[in-house]
Amino acid sequence: MMQKQTDTKSILSVAMCTYNGESYLQEQLLSIAKQTSLPYELVVCDDYSIDATLQILDEFQKAAPFSVRIYRNETNLGATKNFEKAIALCSGDVIVLSDQDDLWMPHKLERLKQLLEEHLEAGYIFSDALVTDEMLHPLGCTIWEQVSFTGRKRRLFEQGHQLEILLKRNVVTGATMAFRAKLRDWVLPIPDTCIHDEWIALIGSAIGRKGIFIAEPLIYYRQHPKQVLGCPKLKAGLNERLQRKPSTKREKDSYKRTKYLQVINRLISLNIVNRDAQKLVNDRICHLEARELLYKASLLKHVDIVLRELIAGRYHKFSKGWRSFMKDLFIPISGKGGKAL
Repeated sequence: MMQKQTDTKSILSVAMCTYNGESYLQEQLLSIAKQTSLPYELVVCDDYSIDATLQILDEFQKAAPFSVRIYRNETNLGATKNFEKAIALCSGDVIVLSDQDDLWMPHKLERLKQLLEEHLEAGYIFSDALVTDEMLHPLGCTIWEQVSFTGRKRRLFEQGHQLEILLKRNVVTGATMAFRAKLRDWVLPIPDTCIHDEWIALIGSAIGRKGIFIAEPLIYYRQHPKQVLGCPKLKAGLNERLQRKPSTKREKDSYKRTKYLQVINRLISLNIVNRDAQKLVNDRICHLEARELLYKASLLKHVDIVLRELIAGRYHKFSKGWRSFMKDLFIPISGKGGKAL
């Protein structure tokens, strides 16, 4: 049996959520136990599993080289609220998020800790990940390639345009993410309309607790049929467990508007005055609303809306620039909304 870690100087808490995870959980737990820099604790919130998940957790708890605290929900909370609970229960200075079905590189925690100690101003950190199949065979891509977090976007992210990038598309994958516990007071509770990783990154960047990234895959990001979330290009986004599955462009836009309004409301409730951030979020909402109006506007009004959005720079800031502009301009001719750009 491994000896328990007693080094109280360790600051890392790992927040893991489980739900019927017996297939891959053991591998993930062992990868955490084999880290070159061990966490102070592992906090696990199980979302009312009915398979062998709890037995696997109990056995690991007995042998783990660090504290393991296991909580079982009396009812199914869903992924976001379960992570909210796990985050609230952590006692470390840094909270590292963990899915139940991935595999960590041995130096993951060491790299996260090192970078956060070098960048004391950073509120959160995330890395790239190798995308694999359910047997951990690489699929020839990384998660950053899947979410189009290109070299140009990484440079802009480092130059202070984080919120703008995140409002266009989330590039932060929770399974690769860690954040300072001080940020918890601002991000909790997490709205039902949001996914935990995107919400933490949005709020952190909006209040000036900027994020940093590691351009190195630190986990094997396993894709399999039962996972809640996966790569957007390999597995279409949300499933029934999240109780929200927008499918049409209008439903997706409505979901985004609600999410960004929640960001504004959170800043107001925290008495945080960041006019630049609030203006950026409001501009994003205006762009969504303007593009929604295109489907019911007269031809003259339609052209006016498109030109105003172009002049305001919102096509290039929040959509796909000229490509989206041209698509919207010719909606009345084609009569089809097509795929959102």
